[in-house]
Amino acid sequence: MASIHKYTVLIVVLSGMLYSGTQPERPITGFWAMEGTLLTHIFEDKTDSLSGPELFELRDENGIPKWFGRHIFKDVCISGECKMIRLWLFWDGAGNYLGLQVPDAEPLTKSDHTEFEPADYKKLEEILRDTASVLKNLKQEDLIVVPDSINPYQAYEVDGYTAATQPALSEVVVKDAVYSCHTLWHSVYGPVQDTIHQILDKRANKEYLAKMISCSKNEYISWAIKSIEKHPEFHEAFYNDVLKHITSDNQELAKQALDYFKPVFLDDSNIQIQLVDVLAETDMSIKYEILWKLIGNGKANEQAVLNLLVLFNEQKIGVGAYNLILRLVTLEHMQENEQIASIIHNLSENENRYIRNLTIRLLENQ
Repeated sequence: MASIHKYTVLIVVLSGMLYSGTQPERPITGFWAMEGTLLTHIFEDKTDSLSGPELFELRDENGIPKWFGRHIFKDVCISGECKMIRLWLFWDGAGNYLGLQVPDAEPLTKSDHTEFEPADYKKLEEILRDTASVLKNLKQEDLIVVPDSINPYQAYEVDGYTAATQPALSEVVVKDAVYSCHTLWHSVYGPVQDTIHQILDKRANKEYLAKMISCSKNEYISWAIKSIEKHPEFHEAFYNDVLKHITSDNQELAKQALDYFKPVFLDDSNIQIQLVDVLAETDMSIKYEILWKLIGNGKANEQAVLNLLVLFNEQKIGVGAYNLILRLVTLEHMQENEQIASIIHNLSENENRYIRNLTIRLLENQ
């Protein structure tokens, strides 16, 4: 459920009773200074009733989210007697953690009540961007070591103040702020993020996917590819767009785009040919993965094989990949395609002994 910005005030007023005393002032800097159309989604989280009951969304002129944001108001210890955290958390238009915004008058503090330094905020950002953080599977009681001389309940009253942080965690959390790191990480990767993913999944139609896969943000393109995988009915409309991203400078995105093409798609001769066409522009590791995909398919298209041999002849593919290319060449290819036969014959007389021997071995086996 979403409403345009002009209705936001009404929603906040009506919901104010749910978390009296925690209504946030929206900053005029940072994420809130960005231009766009603001929408409000009603958000109910029974495990976090003190934080804002709204999930805000800022859209650009094309209807693509610049960010989702929620006001967070939580305690960061077990007893509930320690200082509360108050800040804004933001996610991008694909549901990934984007950043946080802390009120100037209420900086984050550590167990000894000292304020976070710039280096602490930088460390916290690194922690919150780590989707595989060791904090993921830890409970609050797993975070510290409680000496025998201390009442276990009292040990949790403040963020590591009366007990030591687990040694294994000391390098992966902000010093003297292990509870804060744990609480905020689980706030980022919890019900709010799940809700954002649900909102985005409902938008996965042709028009929206076209905008996302053609934008300049790798995270949004990645989301679009995942969505197309979930909705096979969109394959024909978008597989060409996915192919283009195999040449991305971002190796994770390039690998994701290539992995999209499961074996079932490689029975399509056009896709085989197009994979070969983009091969010359890819990173070396991607080149080899494309070749292994074609080998794994078991039946390479004649035109794809010819294009690979031409690329090798033109020295756009290295000698190291030639052995893999030859695994794709069959007797039928050489009998039915004069160009393939001619290239193979010439390579069997190549001055490079390695190339010559590989080619001769192919001919002898055929």
